[in-house]
Amino acid sequence: MSHSERAAYRDRHPQCQLCRRRPTAAVDHDAVTGQVRGAVCRSCNSWLGSMEAALRVPKRARQQQAAYLHWRFEARGTATLAHYAGELSYLGKSVKEFADGLLAVRRLLVVPCVYWTDQVAAPRGETRWTKTGPLTDAEEADRHHRRLQSAQAAAVVVTAFEPDDGVNSPSPRGLVKPFTGSPRYHHGSRR
Repeated sequence: MSHSERAAYRDRHPQCQLCRRRPTAAVDHDAVTGQVRGAVCRSCNSWLGSMEAALRVPKRARQQQAAYLHWRFEARGTATLAHYAGELSYLGKSVKEFADGLLAVRRLLVVPCVYWTDQVAAPRGETRWTKTGPLTDAEEADRHHRRLQSAQAAAVVVTAFEPDDGVNSPSPRGLVKPFTGSPRYHHGSRR
């Protein structure tokens, strides 16, 4: 769509077609097919993008909302995803299809690593990370994560689950878990 076609489409659909509360700000489309799905507000557009990103191996470590879906799903299973049934329906997916997609991505992200930095606020992309890994399993990553946090040896500690592609990344990538708590995912698990 051209800029004027998008504006005309939003004018015909003044309220977000997903939440029905806020004015439209974007014309949502399927990233694969290019097919227009509707006019949505900024918030819903961002959330839909995160939901779709959760079904792909992350290219950047800081896709926090996509990672959030993975961690919530691991914590509470499909009960958590049922909360998003409206959004999933809008995307043309069932809760089961979305859950299967999340599991497929997790099967590819099997290498746990722990990264830390003493920089509290570095300019974007200029953070210098120290890395431990690849580690044997999620429990070993959790032990390193907790040790670094309790020793206050670092300002930021994250556990990253990365693809087994031989890349020795200098910064976190894949699914990043910036919080403590024993991860339920184990290396090689096929739940």
